[in-house]
Amino acid sequence: MKAGDWRRVGRLTVNEQRLLSRHGRALVAVAGLHALLTVLLCWLGALSLDPGVLLGMLAVLVAVAAPYLALVESGATAEWSEPSLSFPMALLLLAAFLVTAFGLDEARISALMLFFPLLLLVSFRLGAGALLVLALLAGLGYAAMLALAWWYHGVRMSPVLEALQWLVFTLVSLSFAVTGSGVNGLRRRLAVKNLALADALEQVRDLAIRDDLTGLFNRRHIMEVLERQKGLADSGIYPFSVCYVDLDHFKAINDAFGHGWGDRVLRDFAEHALADLREGDYLARLGGEEFILVLPQSDLDGAELVAERLRRRWGERSFRALNGPPKVSLSAGVACYREGETIDQLLARADRALYLAKSGGRDRVCREERS
Repeated sequence: MKAGDWRRVGRLTVNEQRLLSRHGRALVAVAGLHALLTVLLCWLGALSLDPGVLLGMLAVLVAVAAPYLALVESGATAEWSEPSLSFPMALLLLAAFLVTAFGLDEARISALMLFFPLLLLVSFRLGAGALLVLALLAGLGYAAMLALAWWYHGVRMSPVLEALQWLVFTLVSLSFAVTGSGVNGLRRRLAVKNLALADALEQVRDLAIRDDLTGLFNRRHIMEVLERQKGLADSGIYPFSVCYVDLDHFKAINDAFGHGWGDRVLRDFAEHALADLREGDYLARLGGEEFILVLPQSDLDGAELVAERLRRRWGERSFRALNGPPKVSLSAGVACYREGETIDQLLARADRALYLAKSGGRDRVCREERS
């Protein structure tokens, strides 16, 4: 499966940071809608709020929304217990709704309508307890706001109608909280399944690109790596080289010590070679006792030094104490990519260099012949 295919499959899983960013933007959108509604009501002459209170409320919304969104979008809150900060943001918005409602008369309930979609929105992040607290605080805040409105400028609607609206608002808020707790529970279960799916996809991907015995990249994946390196080299970003590696007289090891020991030597070589490589280098098993190194940002001289160091250090490894082969040497052929050539042409030159190393007595590194 190609890299593009894996990216499409990866979209089956949900990216938590992406969801967090969308949630943060949605909360800021609610704040923006409320600010717009407040300005519209003021323009229509329906809002009787002190200008200082009105401007102060709008200033607080703007001052909080910008840094809040920056925090969430940057991932700075990702490790916090509640990374979306839904509860404090919901309290702030509820306070803003109540301030606007305080300045209204007949249309008072309209300023509180956004609380319901807000409650539904934060239910994707908050548990049942937090949602019920928000609903109760909204009911108590509404009651306190009515009392203050009556005290300061009198309520122009009948007390019975105001009480009825308060009761309906509180009951609907509580019902939203109960429904939202179910949504939150479903989200949590889906989050657990999403993590399991992501782990499973990662394991499948490893199976697709890794060699079963050694855990190194397999032939298919290293060919994709080579094509990417070719694209970078043809663009003039940096050169790269390859090194064919073959463990000498490997068949004799299997014949003398058994295939179990042969597998052990292959695994040991893979571990040894990986520890000796730079970060960013690639090592793959092509099959049998054949391996390939892909060395980005390495010219022919640099690649030859890497291969020679690997040959020398691997040659110091002995299995005699474990009743295995006393020494397993390696031969290597090195070639550097030439702009415009195919990957097959590059590998053919590395293979010819490996042939020279093996025909010259093995346990040595040979570089490509100059054409």
